[in-house]
Amino acid sequence: MVSRRSFLRGAGAAVVAGLASTGGRAAEAAGLVRQSERPTNYESLRSAFTTRLTPLDSFYLRSHHDAPAMDTAAWRLRVHGLVGAELSLSLDELRAMPQVTVEAVLQCSGNGRALLRPRVPGVQWQRGAVGNAEWRGVRLRDVIAKAKPAKDVRWLHLAGADAPVLPTTPKFLRAIDVDKAKHQDTLIALEMNGVPLPPLHGAPARLVVPGWVGDDWMKWLSDLELSATEPDAFFYKTAYRFPTQQVEPGAAVPPEMMGPMTTMNVKSLIGSHESGQATAPGKTEIVGVAWSGGHGVKGVEVSFDGGSRWTKAALEGPNTPYGFRVFRAAWDAPPGRHRVGARATDGKGATQPDQPAWNPSGYLFNAIDWVDLEVRA
Repeated sequence: MVSRRSFLRGAGAAVVAGLASTGGRAAEAAGLVRQSERPTNYESLRSAFTTRLTPLDSFYLRSHHDAPAMDTAAWRLRVHGLVGAELSLSLDELRAMPQVTVEAVLQCSGNGRALLRPRVPGVQWQRGAVGNAEWRGVRLRDVIAKAKPAKDVRWLHLAGADAPVLPTTPKFLRAIDVDKAKHQDTLIALEMNGVPLPPLHGAPARLVVPGWVGDDWMKWLSDLELSATEPDAFFYKTAYRFPTQQVEPGAAVPPEMMGPMTTMNVKSLIGSHESGQATAPGKTEIVGVAWSGGHGVKGVEVSFDGGSRWTKAALEGPNTPYGFRVFRAAWDAPPGRHRVGARATDGKGATQPDQPAWNPSGYLFNAIDWVDLEVRA
């Protein structure tokens, strides 16, 4: 087993740092699956999901625009809006503030979009637009406090240093409510898995919003504006919205029935086996990871017969509120074709459903994960 220290600080950091200059070729060499090269969208293989922390070279990449060229010496984080003291903070100034570490899953809200039927437009993520890391940096609330926010602040508008290539493409802008911004676990992260934040993961600083979908985890963070109102921006007002009530598959959903997403739902993935894989009969082990939107993982069940019977899996490690929980289930595999699935239950009792909640943007897919295996000598 790879030691925790070498896992965090090993060759993965160098591989991911190299992606910024070598692009898609390096990403594919590192074992990521290309969805698009411009912008950089690559997902992890199933095999990445057998460990509590995701190695950097296996961690998915999601961008809306090309990665900006960043001069860390010149970089500043601007904090302005309804504040008593505007700020322009350097990287050294952020490093001089108290540093904290939070383990949290980062997941694109469209993870699993390709599995929905009928199909919907957007990046056709399969299962690998997710990963778990230890993030280290400054509490966002400490930065907000330095700016002396006004009493009527309700929203924090977020912007990064990346910009669209075409003038007709909207800039990626987001916002979170001030309560989440001031939560003790919401960070401006400067490190990821024990090393400085890699370029394609948002260096020199990115937002970490534990328990929430990745839309608000702004990379290449450059601008924080405190406001009394929500932003009027495409990627907030129109995009990244989810139906406020369940809809029929394929139905058109009017804008007034769509609301912003926040927390992730409970989910699990099998990492040890791939559909179509042939395995020998006898004792084997199904291994994977499970997570939730801040409620931890209470249990994981595994079925070896397509869902007729379920077996409780063993859980490893601490039950952190936001991180992966590794599960293991022993199986004495008989010859034949088998459908193996995993379903997780979070600390509040929510369990993965048999069928996903279809929606026109393909968000928050969390149906039971299945792999079809052939057991033969």
